[in-house]
Amino acid sequence: MSLGWISRVSALFAVTYLPSVLAFQPSADYGQYKADNLYNCSGAYPTSPLSVTNSADTLPQIQPLSSEGWEHWEFFLHGTFPIILRWSQGDQSQADATPANGKIEIAILDVNGTNVETTVTGPLTYKDGDVNQVCIGDNTFQWDSDSLWYNLTLSADGYTMVLNTYSAILDTYHPNVGGYNGLLSSQDGPALYGSVPVTRGQSIGYLTTPDKQNISLSGLVLMKHMFSEQALPSYVTKLSSAMIWGYSTLYYDSHLFYQVEQPGLTVHEAAYLSRAIAGSPDKSKFPSTWTTYAASDDLSSLTLVIDPIGGTIQSTLPGCSVTNNAAYLFSVSVGSVIAEFTDLGGGKTTYYNLAQGFTLAPYNGSVVNGTIAGMYQVYEAPA
Repeated sequence: MSLGWISRVSALFAVTYLPSVLAFQPSADYGQYKADNLYNCSGAYPTSPLSVTNSADTLPQIQPLSSEGWEHWEFFLHGTFPIILRWSQGDQSQADATPANGKIEIAILDVNGTNVETTVTGPLTYKDGDVNQVCIGDNTFQWDSDSLWYNLTLSADGYTMVLNTYSAILDTYHPNVGGYNGLLSSQDGPALYGSVPVTRGQSIGYLTTPDKQNISLSGLVLMKHMFSEQALPSYVTKLSSAMIWGYSTLYYDSHLFYQVEQPGLTVHEAAYLSRAIAGSPDKSKFPSTWTTYAASDDLSSLTLVIDPIGGTIQSTLPGCSVTNNAAYLFSVSVGSVIAEFTDLGGGKTTYYNLAQGFTLAPYNGSVVNGTIAGMYQVYEAPA
């Protein structure tokens, strides 16, 4: 299997200036300069100034009435069914797509033996306040001003979905390439921005089928947000990311990474790791959470190796004296295709299941072996 991606390369560039790009939402964190990466393998701090929540960051940063630009909000559910929902405005592969043209791409695997793949289109609108909301037609997702709850309602082809998600880790994640909050690409051109408002969400809800069967939904949710005022192919040729949950009876680690390839083999990498500790006496709940790493283009905090031939990924984040210098290791094999979404401009995003793997992670001075779950995705620009 070929993932159409590259093994690890890294290129670091001196900070020059922030790209001249769109006007962000008032009070949003994007574009602020904060060069530091978070290196906190001990988990000594419940929250980090590098990964604080901000409900304004999830609002559309590309105004629907703009003449150009695109934006994605992606939901991935690991639980009752693998579910991918990609809300978007504009088109990431086509420069002249109008942002006001909204679309929801839907993939739900193995619903009574059927894979549901469909698309909803309509005008995108939004509102902000105590309850923030993005709408495409009659479909909505909402979140509160504290970024604790993300509630989604969706109807398409006779299916109705309600998904209510509690953000179990009260941090978000902003890559900061070149030191600029949310930046994923180099500073000397069009800017690709992103954040992960929900790194580990606990979700419940239901799915109603066309024959009126009501199926309860539950699981873990990741939500990602990404946008740019220009189409990707002009400055990003490939973009991959992964969400890996590593867990045992003692802890639940949430690890995600980005790898961005630009023309000329410039590659940027960004990663996040957080940990939740099992509760007492109920070890099925994980009430204690903290961010462990939040890093961009930092060789001291992330070693990422993607093998496109063997279909394997290894990601290592270093330990420290508190962990007896034991590192955090995630080793996974990329499995079958969950879904493929093709843009109007010809770019393709492929989502893969993480079929096999393990995590080795420090816990109370020892190394604990855990199992994994998650998803890997690759965007390839049109030829």
